[in-house]
Amino acid sequence: MYRVDEGDAMRHAPATVLIRQEQTMNTARNITQALLITLLLCLPICAQVQSKDTRFSKNGLSFDYPPELKLEDMSNEGGQHLVLVQGTGGAQIMVISRYDKINSAEDLAKARREVADTFTETMWTELKKMDPKLTRTPAQIEVAGAQATGVRLRAVLNEEPGVAEIYSLLLGKRLVIVTLIGSDKEIATAVNAWSTIRRSLKVEEGAAAAQATARPALVLR
Repeated sequence: MYRVDEGDAMRHAPATVLIRQEQTMNTARNITQALLITLLLCLPICAQVQSKDTRFSKNGLSFDYPPELKLEDMSNEGGQHLVLVQGTGGAQIMVISRYDKINSAEDLAKARREVADTFTETMWTELKKMDPKLTRTPAQIEVAGAQATGVRLRAVLNEEPGVAEIYSLLLGKRLVIVTLIGSDKEIATAVNAWSTIRRSLKVEEGAAAAQATARPALVLR
C-alpha cells in the first residue's frame, strides 16, 4: 500500500489548498458570467414588456393604452370622442377633443363652457338622480406634463362607492377633456391605464386644422 508520510503531506498541503481556491474562484466567475448573460438576455424582454401598449393616433390626437382595454371611437364631425373600457364592466376612460382651434383665453373659456362644463353638469344631474348625497369637489391632475383642472364627483350607486373625474386642458391649441368613471374597485384596477393615457396624451398643433373648417360643434353621446 502506498503511504505518504507526514512530511510529504505537509509539503503537498499548500498546493492542494491553492488548487481548491482556484477552483472556487473559477466557479464564482462562472456563476457571475451566467448571471450577467441572463440579465443581458432579459433586458430586451423587459423592454418589450414595457412597450406593449397600443398606440392610438388619428387627426393629430395620440396616446398609448394597455391592450386589454377596448377602444370605441365615437367621434363625429365636430371632434374626437374616444371611450376605453377594461373588460365588460370595468372603469370607463374617455378622451374628448373638438377640432376648433383655440387662439386666445376667451376661446378657451368659451370651449370649456360649451364642452367641459356642459358635460360636467349633465353628469352631475344624472348622478344626483341616483344618489341625492352626491358630492362635488374641485380637482387637478397631471396630463401630458401639465396641470388639468376639473371636478371629482363622488356617489354611491347600487351600494358601491364610486367617482366620476372630469378634467380639461389646452393641448396643441385644442381643448382636451379626459374623464375617469367607475366604482372604487374598478378604478383601482384601471390606475395603470389611466396613468398611461394621461402621460402619453399628445395633440399635434395644426394637424387637425382642416377638420375644424365648417364643422358643427362636437356632440357628446
